[in-house]
Formats: sequence, structure tokens, C-alpha cells
Amino acid sequence: MIAFFDTNILIDLLKGIFPKRLYNQYREKYIVRMCPVVYQELIRGIRSDKLRKKVEVVAAGIIFLSPPTNRMWIQSGELAGKVVGGYDERSMEKIQNDLLIALTARQNGAVLITRDRHFKMIQRYVPFSLILIS
Repeated sequence: MIAFFDTNILIDLLKGIFPKRLYNQYREKYIVRMCPVVYQELIRGIRSDKLRKKVEVVAAGIIFLSPPTNRMWIQSGELAGKVVGGYDERSMEKIQNDLLIALTARQNGAVLITRDRHFKMIQRYVPFSLILIS
């Protein structure tokens, strides 16, 4: 089965916060791929050239999942307001990438491995496989 890690896991791994042992257990159990949306979030937040190079080297050895389709982008826009309810436009913008990540997991038949609990809420609107790590 295919799986991919959410941005929060990869950032914690780079910082040395996420246990490498646990990361390797998932890599042994699943065929690990990279979600294009996760990669975009990851490189967008990196300020250090050294760290950016490290991420690029790691990503060069990983196969990327199919990117979000036009329909998925439209769906994420349609669902953003429903998922966040009465929140403001900023909240909807923040949830849009997570909706794209969930839709990518569903499209590719992949498991998302994350620490973000709000993906449980997204599952109400987008059925996809999820492993939530506490």
C-alpha cells in the first residue's frame, strides 16, 4: 500500500523531533511517495539554503504522487467553506491545501500519515485513508 507523510511530520523529522525509528517503521510497512502539495508546503517554509538542499536531495529519491487535477482544485474550493463553517476567508485559504492533500490521498489510494487532527474533520467530506499519530 502507498503512503505519504504530511508536512508536519517531515518538518519534525528534519528538526530531529520525529523519531527516526517510527519514520523507518512506516517506510518498511508502506511504499512511501511524496505528495506535490506537501512538497510545496515544505519548500515554501524553508529559509536555510542548507536545509533546502537537504530536502531537494531527499525528494530527488522519492517518487511523487499524481498532482491534484483541475477537478480536485475546484472541489477543494467548494469544500473549504463547508469544512471551516462560519470562519473567515483566511481560514478557508489555510484549509485548502489540506483539502488538496486529502483529495490527493484519495485519488492515489494512498494513506496520509499526519499529526494534524483536523484531517479527521476533513474525512467527513473527503473519504480517504488516514493514520493519525499523537
